[in-house]
Amino acid sequence: MSSADDVPTFPLFVHDDERAVLRTALGAYRGDFGHDEQAIVAVVDEVLAAVPAAEPDTLDLDAAAMKITYGALHAALEDSTRAQEADRERIRALLDRLPGEHDIRAIDLDRELARRRDG
Repeated sequence: MSSADDVPTFPLFVHDDERAVLRTALGAYRGDFGHDEQAIVAVVDEVLAAVPAAEPDTLDLDAAAMKITYGALHAALEDSTRAQEADRERIRALLDRLPGEHDIRAIDLDRELARRRDG
């Protein structure tokens, strides 16, 4: 996601049937941020633009994009209902392919956004 070649990325495999729920989660998450959080909105827009059109391509996420994508998926899971079980299963499958909650929490989003801005 980042322009710097030396920044590690995490490859997230997105199955064809998960693409729509990922885009919906990111779009809803994007709507939660105001004008003063444009750096986060910009990362969401980057991730949305990078969602692969088809398998077997992966979505390569740097630390900031990974944390924001995790947050979007987690928020979508919390906001969904049991009637949306098929979507919930897809969201859980995507979350299962990302690093765990402790690893995500360890990412300093402010530092990662500053690195992107300064990088």
